[in-house]
Order: sequence, then structure tokens, then C-alpha cells
Amino acid sequence: MVLSGTLKEFILADIFNLLTMQKVTGRLILNCDKREGGIVFKDGIIVGADCGEENLPNKLFNYMIDIKRKSPDHVSQLFDAHAGSLNVLAANILERNLMSQAEMKSFTESCVEDICCSLLTWHRGTYRFNPQRGVAPIACGFVTIPIENIVMEGMRRVDEWARMQEFIKGDMIFVPAAKGVGRPEEFDVNSTPEEYILSLLDGTRTVENIKKTCCICEYRVYESLNALLQAGRVTALQEKYSQSIKAALRRKNAEDASALDKTFVGSILSVAAAIIVAALFIFCRIAVIPAFLPPPGGASAGITDAARAAALLQYAITGEKIDNPEALKRTGLLTEKDF
Repeated sequence: MVLSGTLKEFILADIFNLLTMQKVTGRLILNCDKREGGIVFKDGIIVGADCGEENLPNKLFNYMIDIKRKSPDHVSQLFDAHAGSLNVLAANILERNLMSQAEMKSFTESCVEDICCSLLTWHRGTYRFNPQRGVAPIACGFVTIPIENIVMEGMRRVDEWARMQEFIKGDMIFVPAAKGVGRPEEFDVNSTPEEYILSLLDGTRTVENIKKTCCICEYRVYESLNALLQAGRVTALQEKYSQSIKAALRRKNAEDASALDKTFVGSILSVAAAIIVAALFIFCRIAVIPAFLPPPGGASAGITDAARAAALLQYAITGEKIDNPEALKRTGLLTEKDF
């Protein structure tokens, strides 16, 4: 099935309905300016979606860190091992009891619904449908959302989304209105996302930063902040304070980057020094040691190459010439396997 065009000709809701009627399997790719989004269909049912950094692997990774409190290193190994195969990744998460099946289904369907609804707000750009025989690598296997559910929810959100963006900006910093607000031991990020967002407000993170690093999608972030504002549980920092905080954070990031550069340069110098030492050792072994020690048949007859190198090293360190391998062994420069 060949399907492509511009969003000026057809709205996404109509394209969704067409794909549903045809019961297609594949990926609908959307482009607007420099953004690209995609919606995955299997037999006309939505089973996946992505839009830049808002995709299931990223959100699942953040869920493991923020909600399940797993080590980033441990989680990174799991995700790296199954990069490019979302269904296998999801299966491994369940096998390791990191999430229950019900939890996985609820979380992934919520993410896919949010991404699809955000794409429904695109009124310009292009679309094309790429048919595929199977979509397992780009679908986790737990998402099955009828088109009509997405269309109805997406239309409901359009006006609400525009209204929230008028007074919640990406560079704003929000803080809890009450002091001493701690993080609850447990909460359901799907049913009470505002509690999760409240726990992330540390007085330094902008809305944009939270959106990129949390486990819920952009609309949910704004919706949660809106609910918290309406309830008087959070307040926005005044511009002069937020600007000072952001300036301090930029300085810290610059300092961290500078420290990282110094560490990198130091590592390069260390490697270079090691190469020079190795080259010097090889040169000494080939050219210097034979001239330094007596020839075979003399006082050092039968001395091994390792003993010759050890003798040279002993001389370089202490200035003392030792020809006897047993004496070199007592200095710790030779071992039994060197004989």
C-alpha cells in the first residue's frame, strides 16, 4: 500500500482511519521542519509510536532509574544488549522481574497514547507509510490501541495543550510551595503522575530538562504541572532567581566539561608515555643489553633475555650492576618462570 502526501491535504485522523480500514502493518512516518515522528501499526491497530527523544526505550530506561530505583550502569547493560529490538528488551525486563506484565502494559500503552496524541497536533509537514511484514523490533508486544481511542483523546487534548503552553514555558523552574516535601516511597506514575513530577522539582531543573529526563511524555509533564499549580502545591521561581540558577548550572556544566577534557588529555599523555617506555624497553633489549652484559661463555653464560632486561633495569634504578640471575631474583625483578 503506497500512501504519502502533506498534512495540508489530509489530517492525521483521516489517515489513521484509512490505515485502520486497510488493516495495514508498518510504520507511518511524519516529518515537520526538523522533527520526525512515527506510529507503528499492526493489522490496523496502533502498537507503537516515537517522536525524537520521546520513545519507549528512553521512557522505559528512565522508569527503571526513577521508579524502580535501579542502577544506571546495570540498566544500561540490559538496554545496550537489546538495542534495536524492543520486543526482546521488553521480554527481558519481565523475565528479570523488573516490571510486572500488567505494569508493562499500562506504562507502555500510556506512553504510546501520549506520543500519538502529540502527533495529532501536527497540522503541517509530510507523511508516508512504509509497509512491513513484521514490526516486532519496533513494538514491545504489549500495546494494542484502537484508532478511535487515540483520535478522541487527541482531539480532547488539542485546546488544553495550547492553553497550558501559554503559562508553562520550557525554561521555567518550579519548586514545591510547601517546605520539606519528600518523595513518597511508592506511587503509581500512571495514575498519579503529578506526585512523580513533584518529586523531581529540586529548584534547579527547568521544565524542558524534566521533560527530557523523566519517564513520562511531554503532555503528561505539562498536565501534571498544571494540576499542581491549580492545587497551589507548586510555584514558579521569579525570573531573576531562575536566571541566576540557570547561569550557575551553565558554569557547573562548563567546569565539568573542562575537567573531563583534562582527564582525557591526561589519559592520552599516559598512553603516550607507556608507548615510549615500551619502545625504549624493546630498544634496550635489542641493542643495549647485549652490549651491557658479558658475551655468552663469560661470567654471565646462560643468562636469559628476561635476566638481561632485569639487570639493565636494576642498573637504571640503583646504579648497581648485577649479573647473577639468582641475585636479580632476590631483588624481585625476576621470578621462577623467567629462568
